[in-house]
Amino acid sequence: MNIPTTLTKSNSPSRPRPGRKSVWPPIDAVVPTVKELQAKYPTAMPYFFTQDPDYVTVKERVAKNTVTGEEAEGVATIGVAVETLRVAEFLTPTLMEQLK
Repeated sequence: MNIPTTLTKSNSPSRPRPGRKSVWPPIDAVVPTVKELQAKYPTAMPYFFTQDPDYVTVKERVAKNTVTGEEAEGVATIGVAVETLRVAEFLTPTLMEQLK
């Protein structure tokens, strides 16, 4: 699986849209990590490798919340998830109609 290592500066998600700041790490920082993780976990899905730093951050924040009770900054709560599903359910009929 060589998908993640085909990222280049021209197709990288680290390129911000005009007027928006990128939330992605620079591609030069991601590719070495991707190659390392790909060698360590050859049967894993490629998208896990590029998202690994985000997973680590989320896990650290949730673990800290579990231990200290401090809010896990930037991590959606169950309430946010429920409201998101409500919006999706509300929009589904309209979107399905537009796809016809």
